[in-house]
Amino acid sequence: MNRVSSKSTSITPTVVLAFVALLLLPAASYAQRTPNNSSPGPAPGGNVRRGPELPSVRERQLIMDEMERQAATPRTAEQERLALSQIAEDFKQMQMINNKMMADTMGAALPNYGNIAETTGEIKRRAKRLKDNLRLAEADDKDRTKESSSKKTVEAGKMKANLLVLDETIMSFINNAIFRNPQVVNLAQSTKARQDLDDIIQLSELIKKDAERHLKPSGKP
Repeated sequence: MNRVSSKSTSITPTVVLAFVALLLLPAASYAQRTPNNSSPGPAPGGNVRRGPELPSVRERQLIMDEMERQAATPRTAEQERLALSQIAEDFKQMQMINNKMMADTMGAALPNYGNIAETTGEIKRRAKRLKDNLRLAEADDKDRTKESSSKKTVEAGKMKANLLVLDETIMSFINNAIFRNPQVVNLAQSTKARQDLDDIIQLSELIKKDAERHLKPSGKP
């Protein structure tokens, strides 16, 4: 049953996040994915867990403002289907190709710069599309300075260390609580997810350029 109601005019944040929650793979950083260190899955349904905190009045107002902004540019039913399909694909593929790149690179004496350049290019493309499709809340003016100061960088010549930073950022995004508890919209979690995507885009681009630099003939800029 893949039919979409004709009454649907736009994807609300809650609908998107609920959909994404069904797509998540058990996610852990590379350090937690190494052999003999299996990652525990989500807590069993029988366990008693502390419920999420309700949004504050300020958060509710900002969330409402964000929804109104999104409503100003509604998607058609066809655009909705395409966005949901792309979100599902990008969530899965970004994690899978990153896992493979990390396993191949960390287990090798020398990095395969060609593979790294190609993979980080794809990670950047998928992160940008996720950012467009998810329409996560932006930080307000008060938080923009703190957000911009947290931008991550890479160190030339330290490919494996840089890839670990990218890997941790991808896992931070994938494991964001906003995707696991879509019934409660939390502004801080939404802005953190958006910031992680921005960092993934930036890091993957910088690592890609560093890898391409290693592929150039010696002596050429």
